[in-house]
Amino acid sequence: MLGNQFVFAAAVKNSLDSTVTWSVNGVAGGGAQTGTITADGVYTAPGDLPIPANLTVTATSHADVSKSGTALITVQSDVSITLPSGGGTGAVPVELGATHAFLAVVSSGAHPDKSVLWSVSGLACPLLCGSVDTSGNYTAPQILPGSPNVTLTARSVADSSRQVSATITITSNFVLQLSVPSTVPISSTATFIATLNPVPGSNPSTVVSWSLSGSGCNRVLCGTLSVVTEQSAGGNATAASASYTSPIASPAPNAIEVTVTPLADPSKAVQQQFSIQGASAGVSVTVSPATATRAINHHLTLTAQVSGTTNTNVTWNVNGVAGGSAAIGRICVVASNPCQAVTSGALQVDYVAPATVPTPDPVTVQVVSVADVSKSGASQVTIINHVLVTVLPGSALVVPLGVQPFVATVLGTDNQNVVWQVQGAGCSAAGSCGAITPAGVYTTPGMAPMPDALQVVAISSEDTSQSGSANVTISTGVNILTLHPASVYAGAANGFTLKVIGTGFAASTSGTGAVLLIGGTARTTSCSTTQECIAPVTAADVALAGNVSVQVQNPGGTESNAVSLVVAAPNASDDVISLNAGAPEVSGKDIVVVEPTTAGVSIPGNDVDLDVAALGSFSAVNNSCTLGGNPVMLTRPQSGVATADVCLFSQSGLDASMTFTVTGPGDVAVIAKQPVGLGIVRLTLQLPATAAPSARTLFIQNTNLDKTAATGTLWVK
Repeated sequence: MLGNQFVFAAAVKNSLDSTVTWSVNGVAGGGAQTGTITADGVYTAPGDLPIPANLTVTATSHADVSKSGTALITVQSDVSITLPSGGGTGAVPVELGATHAFLAVVSSGAHPDKSVLWSVSGLACPLLCGSVDTSGNYTAPQILPGSPNVTLTARSVADSSRQVSATITITSNFVLQLSVPSTVPISSTATFIATLNPVPGSNPSTVVSWSLSGSGCNRVLCGTLSVVTEQSAGGNATAASASYTSPIASPAPNAIEVTVTPLADPSKAVQQQFSIQGASAGVSVTVSPATATRAINHHLTLTAQVSGTTNTNVTWNVNGVAGGSAAIGRICVVASNPCQAVTSGALQVDYVAPATVPTPDPVTVQVVSVADVSKSGASQVTIINHVLVTVLPGSALVVPLGVQPFVATVLGTDNQNVVWQVQGAGCSAAGSCGAITPAGVYTTPGMAPMPDALQVVAISSEDTSQSGSANVTISTGVNILTLHPASVYAGAANGFTLKVIGTGFAASTSGTGAVLLIGGTARTTSCSTTQECIAPVTAADVALAGNVSVQVQNPGGTESNAVSLVVAAPNASDDVISLNAGAPEVSGKDIVVVEPTTAGVSIPGNDVDLDVAALGSFSAVNNSCTLGGNPVMLTRPQSGVATADVCLFSQSGLDASMTFTVTGPGDVAVIAKQPVGLGIVRLTLQLPATAAPSARTLFIQNTNLDKTAATGTLWVK
């Protein structure tokens, strides 16, 4: 039997050496699969039934290894297996997402391996039949399958022919509730709330879908719904809210039905009808807001407007109870605490929600005209257990070093302040998960944490026990973050180097590197690191205004996101913006600025290609340049015209192919330019006697239309 022992004895004849060595199926001492045997011949059968079950035990003479004796043994199994926790004739019900523990008992008169293998089978497998772990804990799926019965099988590891099964029925007993106001005014918004209450211990999918229908409306004539992410509603319940915008006119017939369908079990869809309240002639009363959601004990300021009469006095009630009550909420003087009852005629009041969620919910706060008691307005107020925080977008895939803004909404209160946090199992080190500003702008880390699953959490400042979150995944693929330059002018005469900054690039130093695709064409590329690549852009690429697509392609064909190099049309002419003490501001001016084409090869934040490092006077007699930090004075002649020579220097060098101009009414002109050497250019300026005395700016533009200015460096006197 499995795991039992049997003692073998060997007799050696015609030798003084009577010792032997024992083996099982030719293996000295045996093994785990065939059983073991000691030097004394004590054989222990394996715990798991071998295949085949017939084995050979051999005793070999130590004196003459060519002499041996054998015995045939058959390992047998008396294993039986039962499921006390579900092996009967009836099916075991397990609620959606719940876990049920099964226990398999392996029985034997011997000593077999007591472990079992668990498996689940059924028509809904493998996606919607649930799962079982190695301990027999079965977890039902979160979505009810079309065939809810599955079979759980426990198979003996010792004897795979021995197994036992149990039938499991996946059940769905959660409750879905829908809260919708009975009427919604035309061209207004309302909040619809669906609350899913699961069975304790269960975990159904909380995803729901929303739809509108009505025989008197089609598409937008029913209004529109904007679904907001789900959040905890207290206990194990979850609430999904949707913002409804009503149409500009009431449909005919005036009945709209909203349907909420749960993904966990579509048969539990709930519907509720409401109507659109239009404008009426004569006395009319409206309340703002028409719909609202408030957490228990919270205030809501309501404002009534009466038109069509000079008597604007009104009375207020909650669900028909004048002034309301503790059970359904009270009408109070604005900002009063404790609540002060409203006398009469007040057009603005505070509705104070009750301490518990009332039944029915929402409540109707009604204001009635004293001038015509048949005319009234109403606000539907939905009461919830506590504030609900939602974060949009609810999920995001963001590249390393990327920026993603999030917006938090706190339902049930006017206090929308939240505290932002970034959480995740891989966030132990400072900055490993990025950072988020008080405004909700999240900047991702340079590389994805492990595990790559983060939550951006917004915590209500009013109730720190309530929060909402968004799931964030850091992309581990190839991504472009920025281009240098990111924009240039159309018509550049020369090519330039484009630098791409991102993540996941295949570096050239490690073999075949990534390739830049510019306008879909692969270019000769050098990637110094996994975060930076450069490649040439030709003049033909930017000949016309528009956008040029840029992508990075790694070896193997994986491509990054496409980023546009913006090619802007240059200005047809320059515009002068005149400012003075009386008019220090000018509006209505659109200013287009592009980066220099040398941004891809310059020091970040300090492009030096056209920067004028120094300017001074040039002596034609001595052929020398005197550079200084003060403006160069240009003296006007008494009559006629005069010339003046200046020189200027740039760290990257200036040359005569560039265009040099001086601001003003055209009275100072550059009539000659020539290189002097060492990055210095000599300019000959011509100025007439009529030149206006003032400070001037020297503009420099290269053949790629990059432009810079040396402001106040020339002074006409």
